[in-house]
Parts: sequence; C-alpha cells; structure tokens
Amino acid sequence: MFPLLLQLDTETDYQEIIPLITSHLESLAEKLDKYFPSLSSDLCDWVRNPFTELSSNSQTLLNLQEEDEITELKCDRTLRIMFDEVPLDVFWISVREEYPVISAKALDILFQFSTSYLCEQGFSCLSTVKSKSRNRLLSVEEDLRVCLSEIRPNIKKLCKDKQAQVSQ
Repeated sequence: MFPLLLQLDTETDYQEIIPLITSHLESLAEKLDKYFPSLSSDLCDWVRNPFTELSSNSQTLLNLQEEDEITELKCDRTLRIMFDEVPLDVFWISVREEYPVISAKALDILFQFSTSYLCEQGFSCLSTVKSKSRNRLLSVEEDLRVCLSEIRPNIKKLCKDKQAQVSQ
C-alpha cells in the first residue's frame, strides 16, 4: 500500500517519518473539520420529518420566517399524506413553490454534494480527450465543451447539409 515506506530499512528511518505522517494527518483532520463541519443529526430531524415537534436545538438554527413556514406546513393534512407516500427529496421539491424558504434549506441539507459529479465527469472527459496519443493538444476547451455538452450532434444531418467535394 505504501511502497516508499516499505523501502525503509532501519528503525531510525521510521523515526524520521513518523512526525511527518502525524503532522500531515492532523492537518488533514483540521481541513476536513473546516470544510465538512459535523452536524448533530437531531438538528436536522425537521428535514427527515417536518411533522414532528422541533427540538430546541433545531429551533436555534431556523430563523423566524423558516419557523413560520414549517409551522404552516405541519398544519397541512394533504402534505402529511403526501409525505407518507413519496420519497423525502420528492416531498421537499414538491413544496418548493408553497414554502420556498424552508424547502430551499431542506434541499441544501439533503443535496450537499449534488454537483460533485460534474467535476468528476469533467476530469473523466479530460483524461479521455488528452490521452497519450493526443498529448500535443494545446487547447482542449472546445473538445471539453463538446464532450460535456448535453446536446448530442446529429451527424447524418450535418453530413447531408455539407456539399461533398467533387474530384476533378
């Protein structure tokens, strides 16, 4: 797993590396805490079931408008029936027009990493476009734009619209 670490022969070599590994892991833990702060699950209970009573901790995270919207939502019996029948994300998306503030907050909590796949897709396309056989490409922006586009070209129509070169 760690080939460079396996190459070390003596115990003194290990003693030199241990502080480096420790400081690196501590730095990594600090950055993870910074970018992904831990949330207590009871703070988000209202997202999982908006029809239960809010805990005192949850109320501190919600502003007055959000509390008003969730109170109105709790009183709606048709939404209660719908909540029991549809998945959680579909429920919060469906109440977005009627309760925009609380729905947006709930969706932010539910879909924290919804756009990371676009970044991964971009890297995957780049590795396909800029391969060993095409490593001399200076500009890949146009190729990436085509690769990442949702619009697929109609090759037959494009070929039909172009005039064929007639040899003389």
